[in-house]
Amino acid sequence: MVISKPVAARPLPVGLTSSQQWTLLEWLHLVGHIETENELKAFLDYVLTQAPTEHFVLALGRLNSQHQIQRLEKVLNVSYPNEWLDHYLQENLAQHDPILRIQIGQGPVLWEDRFNRAKGAEEKRFIAEATECGMGSGITFSAASGRNNIGSIFCLAGKESTRNAALVSMLNCLTPHLHQAAVRVANLPPAAPSNMPLSQREYDIFHWMSRGKTNWEIATILNISERTVKFHVANVIRKLNANNRTHAIVLGMHLTLSHPVASIE
Repeated sequence: MVISKPVAARPLPVGLTSSQQWTLLEWLHLVGHIETENELKAFLDYVLTQAPTEHFVLALGRLNSQHQIQRLEKVLNVSYPNEWLDHYLQENLAQHDPILRIQIGQGPVLWEDRFNRAKGAEEKRFIAEATECGMGSGITFSAASGRNNIGSIFCLAGKESTRNAALVSMLNCLTPHLHQAAVRVANLPPAAPSNMPLSQREYDIFHWMSRGKTNWEIATILNISERTVKFHVANVIRKLNANNRTHAIVLGMHLTLSHPVASIE
């Protein structure tokens, strides 16, 4: 069995009151026992009651070689405006979002600092749209596991959350543990083995193929169209030099077993 390197814990922040220290310790205890998405959502709702912010969201994504979010895989909306989040996802605004250019795990990032350094027309258009929707200021926390390519971003919108130094310190300490909980409940496929001639998305498809999922079921799991799944399945079969779907699974499993990948837990 291959065990992944755990996320490095961050030291408890100094300068907190006794009440804030107990709150943080309670958060760390609760997040360590999360096993389902509903429990994760309930925990984030609870944290929201103690944070001076209205808008909260947690997202998981694949990382590129620069340790940046390459593709969002799962978004858990706690209290973001649905209209903005739907627009963001449908228009694939992630590709123009300066916050997704950060190196995951670098520490809290103030949106205004990143927005002020934006240069491209698409980034500036994105910032204008976000500001118009009341999402022009906020803070993002992030974490990633040591031996896989999945990272988390944890975003709070609004100026009040950025001005509360104690809250920022507490959430920064919580974030690695929150990342572990999110990965634990997300059930995402692991990173593609280096000896497989598949892209990460193709390997995601193969992962579910090898577990007996139909194209429709894979489309539902990955929140993509069945037509897109069929396209990737055809690429998997072609790249593995297989005769059909079953043959591709056999060949792919042989490659996977000869090059074990790290668990994402």
